[in-house]
Amino acid sequence: MLLAALGWVGVIYLVSQVHPSTWWAVAALLAAWAVVLTGTACPVLLALHRRFLGEPTAWTVWRQSAWIGLFGLLAAWLQLNRVLNLSVAVILAGVFVVIELILSWRARQEVQHD
Repeated sequence: MLLAALGWVGVIYLVSQVHPSTWWAVAALLAAWAVVLTGTACPVLLALHRRFLGEPTAWTVWRQSAWIGLFGLLAAWLQLNRVLNLSVAVILAGVFVVIELILSWRARQEVQHD
C-alpha cells in the first residue's frame, strides 16, 4: 500500500506541477503510472487469491501486480503515440496472460518435483 501511495503522490505532483513538454517529464509520469498500478493491484490480487485460490506466495502476487503495471505503462505509452486501440490492447493483454500461465504452470511443476 506504501508503493501505491507513493505512486499516487508522484502522479499527482507530475500532473499538477510539471510541464509535459520535456521527455523526462513524460518518462517520469509513465514510470509513476506503472508504480501506481503495481502498488494498487497488489492488495487487490492478494485478496482475490485468498478468496478463490488459497494463500498465494508473495512472489506470485508481486509478479502479477508487475504484469498489470507493465500493461498500464505500455498502454499509456502506446496511447501517447496514438497507436493504442482495442485490438492492440487485447493482444497485449493476451500475451501477458499467456506468459503468466506458463510461469504459473512451471512454478507448480517445480513444487511437485521437490
